[in-house]
Amino acid sequence: MDYFFAACEELKHPELKGKPFVVGTSSFEERTSKGVVQTCNYETRKLGIHSAMPLIEAFKINPDLKYLPEDYEYYESTSKKIVELLKSYGFRLEVDSIDEVAMEAAGMDYDTAIDLSRKIKARINDSLGLPCTVGISFGKTFAKMACDEAKPNGLKAVSEADITAFLGEKPVEKLPGIGKKTGDRLRALGFDTIGKLSKASPVALYGEFGEVGKYMYLIANGTETEKIVENEEAQSIGRERAVKLDPNNSMEVGEILKKLSDEVSAEVKKQNLLYKTVTLKARYNDFTTHIKSTRLNHYINSAELLRETAIALSKYLDTTKDVNKIGVKVSTLVSMKGQNTLF
Repeated sequence: MDYFFAACEELKHPELKGKPFVVGTSSFEERTSKGVVQTCNYETRKLGIHSAMPLIEAFKINPDLKYLPEDYEYYESTSKKIVELLKSYGFRLEVDSIDEVAMEAAGMDYDTAIDLSRKIKARINDSLGLPCTVGISFGKTFAKMACDEAKPNGLKAVSEADITAFLGEKPVEKLPGIGKKTGDRLRALGFDTIGKLSKASPVALYGEFGEVGKYMYLIANGTETEKIVENEEAQSIGRERAVKLDPNNSMEVGEILKKLSDEVSAEVKKQNLLYKTVTLKARYNDFTTHIKSTRLNHYINSAELLRETAIALSKYLDTTKDVNKIGVKVSTLVSMKGQNTLF
């Protein structure tokens, strides 16, 4: 989906369409002291404002910027409508996030896939009034890269025969998951483009970056390794946010974890469930991921305990790296019916 949260807000506030505004993570009163830009429309991006930017920086760029606090429940319900629409086509789906879905159409030629994509784009726009972009390729990663290049409201197909030319001159940061710090390390090693990276020694890349180095080498050489994993019925409930966090700033980390925990807790209670496992997930800006879980000694649905547990898990964050995505998840779920005294 294109600028999904902001596009959803344009449906509620049509007067904002074509005007710069941001959707953020704080209340209006707190917008210049905490929180980050969740998303913004393309008019705002032209000003140099982008997602994960601290709101205080966004308002320095444009003090008159229109600000809307996020309405996550609304975005989530809209996302579910999109997923249901896509399910009607009968292909395997992987819901990667609230605004991104991968569809496997194995055996379909590119002309047919392009025609289907146009119909999907039109159907989403006609039924929900939302723009989206579709990327088509022989693997999930390359389809995502094609999609990123075609935004906004576009469609792009990249075949096996075209992959080398498609990747060649792109900066290394265009590889999904490669942030600024990893990009700087690659450039210091002489690899400023994906084409140059494809000629690197795989052994040297693995020695320098571990499993991430292996991933970079394979993708740079047009070898796709990531497959569609069809989502099963939810066995967990979680929330993630794009952020710009210094793990050493415990107050800022605590604030975002409290907000995420409250959202998770609200959904747990809405579904009349109890949980026993709490997980903290953080994606660092060098593409590495931190996951830390703890199992409680009884089933519970306490918002307060979830907040405390999530904040306690944050002490395991790597304080030498910035965090660009963080999430809270609960699992080991049971129905609350008949479980009020389950230990």
